[in-house]
Amino acid sequence: MRLSTAQLNSVMLTSMQTSTTGVNKSFMQMSSGERMLKPSDDPIGSVQLMMLDREQANISQFQKNISNLEAQLGQTESHLDASNNAVLRAQELVTSVLNASNSTEEGREAIATELDSILDQLVDVANSKNPNGDYIFAGTQTDTQPVVKDPATGKYIYMGNSDQRMVQVAESMTIPSNQTADAIFFSGGSDIFNTLDQLVTDLRDPSIDQGGLTASVTSAQSNLDTTMSTINQVWTDVGGQRNALARIEGSHADNKLLNNKLIGEVKDLDYSEAILEMNTQMAALQATQMTYSKIQNLSLFKLM
Repeated sequence: MRLSTAQLNSVMLTSMQTSTTGVNKSFMQMSSGERMLKPSDDPIGSVQLMMLDREQANISQFQKNISNLEAQLGQTESHLDASNNAVLRAQELVTSVLNASNSTEEGREAIATELDSILDQLVDVANSKNPNGDYIFAGTQTDTQPVVKDPATGKYIYMGNSDQRMVQVAESMTIPSNQTADAIFFSGGSDIFNTLDQLVTDLRDPSIDQGGLTASVTSAQSNLDTTMSTINQVWTDVGGQRNALARIEGSHADNKLLNNKLIGEVKDLDYSEAILEMNTQMAALQATQMTYSKIQNLSLFKLM
């Protein structure tokens, strides 16, 4: 088989271009530190990277949700702590109402004044806002003040709803980001606000007899006990949710590290292999160039 000069030139040029491309690729790989410069370099690896990157993005979003949720639950827990302390003090005061030392008008007024202050504190807790200005305990109606006093009846009423905002913290797990004032302060048939308000009114009413005051105190004690139980239950739930968040966050952190390792195994360049490959390509290029140069110098006239 004969090769024309044009065919020979074409073969040699193609060989040099292939070697040059290989050398350039090795340089680019070492410069970027990545084995794959384009999907066609490793189609299977590219698919793996795409899936791992998607999973990493999901984990990052879950971690962001957890961070925000942790802050919200921490704020809720703080308000529950304050409510618990306020109700404890109210229980002490209500129990002391029927003591002989508090039977005077001055004694009752002192108790009424402190109970009135506790009532205001509990209303303030129920109407707490987060840093964004949203009501924490209003359910999903975060722009509506949850506890207000009806001017027509003079009674405290709940204006929010009972819905909870669910936050996804893992692929198949959601946790509520809020508790509602109706579930805490208006639960189980109790109504801590109006009960305390009524007791304050009775304590300041000089015409009320001992039987009426005893009935008012008994009602207040029952409502305070129910509210305390509810606060502690919700407090326990929130604490459990925060513990769950800590465990889930730890799992996400472990998975993220594992995925980063897998991404590195697929994507990162083995420099020793890359240098060996580049040296091989450069040697092939040099050999091709030398061969082409010698062939170019061959001529029948030089043999005559």
